[in-house]
Amino acid sequence: MLPTEVLQLLAGTPEAGAWEPVFPLLTADPDGLPRVCLLSRAELDAEPAVVRCAIRSRRTTANLRRTGAAVLQVVEGTASWSLRTRVGRTAEDAHGGFAAELVVTAVERDSLGIPLRPMGFLADAALAALERWDDNAVLFARLTGEETRA
Repeated sequence: MLPTEVLQLLAGTPEAGAWEPVFPLLTADPDGLPRVCLLSRAELDAEPAVVRCAIRSRRTTANLRRTGAAVLQVVEGTASWSLRTRVGRTAEDAHGGFAAELVVTAVERDSLGIPLRPMGFLADAALAALERWDDNAVLFARLTGEETRA
């Protein structure tokens, strides 16, 4: 089960003009080396035991399909959380979007008790279109069976 502080950090969507956290999603390439895909809150939707992600990277999508495993990194306060996951349900759209339910299998907390600052980005008004936030919401709805828009 995800800690409350992790759920709170993953909730919501980026706001234009605000600094926002980046969440690295790690998968394994065919050669066994890690591949990092950087995600924003608009590309993530979390519940206590599942994190849904919307991916537009062909390599990351291929890795998730091939291995079914990923680690999502979340930094909060004085801790770094590694969410070990397995792919559950998936959905796709006509724009090359891929969404996956990442079922949390383990949560590892790492801390020395010192303040940490997560990697971040400055959100701007064009980001919603660039990351296809509306399409992501539709993909998440498909995963949960609550699709209201096509």
